[in-house]
Amino acid sequence: MKSGTVAIIGKPNVGKSTILNAITGSKISIVSKHPATTRFRIIGVKTTDSYQIVFVDTPGIEKTRNRLGEIMQNNITAAIEDADIIVIVLDATHIDSEDERIIQQINTKIRNKKIIVALNKIDRVKPRTEVLSIIDRLTSHYNLKEIVPCSALTGENISEIERVIAENLSEGELIFPKDYTDTFPQTYKISEIIREKVFEHVYQEIPHSIAVEVEEIKPGDKNPDMVVITATIVVEKDNQKKIVIGKNGEKLKIIGSKARREIELMLGKKVYLQLRVKTIEKWRDRPDIFGRFGYGSI
Repeated sequence: MKSGTVAIIGKPNVGKSTILNAITGSKISIVSKHPATTRFRIIGVKTTDSYQIVFVDTPGIEKTRNRLGEIMQNNITAAIEDADIIVIVLDATHIDSEDERIIQQINTKIRNKKIIVALNKIDRVKPRTEVLSIIDRLTSHYNLKEIVPCSALTGENISEIERVIAENLSEGELIFPKDYTDTFPQTYKISEIIREKVFEHVYQEIPHSIAVEVEEIKPGDKNPDMVVITATIVVEKDNQKKIVIGKNGEKLKIIGSKARREIELMLGKKVYLQLRVKTIEKWRDRPDIFGRFGYGSI
């Protein structure tokens, strides 16, 4: 049996979470077309008869703007230090100086760990032969041995990334039980589903200042087979609160309806989801507040 931990790192919005979900075959991390969606060190587990891979999907590497951002970047450093294998995800359509800085930093600081590059979004590269040029450039400039061109969106070469990772695992016992796919409590999964739906509808107006706190999960009073969930969407300003709620509460209703359907699929039960919106000024600079949401502790 082989086993080991893998840190998935890279800039925001390069497809780290989509790759994790594609390899594990389940929705471990919420996915958005917008950058800086992931706030936790997301731990997903893929187990077969011959190996177990424990993935850590990290937030995007970027400059910090607040205390929460500092903790997120510290999580990346910790994930890299703890991992046996590092997977650097690059967007094949746009490799810039920040990507190069990340590669150089990992090459310089990391010793005795396997580095694999997942060259993502190749389905968007035209002409397709340009992918080979990118691989040649990365190989010659940075002495990278394992570069896997892939598309997390279409699934192309995702199995090859898994194969290369598994090939570089060491012999070892299972880290988690065979049936584990992630390490998260139910409240976290529910809050992330709601946050994803908020992102889908108000990201342009409120890019980073949204959090969700699940306050209560209980059986229904009249129908014990129904799950009643009370959750609060947290914003930083009162005008943001109005945006989330929408005219006559319509936007909040849409967010709640979409979140409820996905939560019902996850729980296998009917759900009554009660959402409210609350303003907490500068919550991202207040560890006492964002610690309540689990940020920095998972």
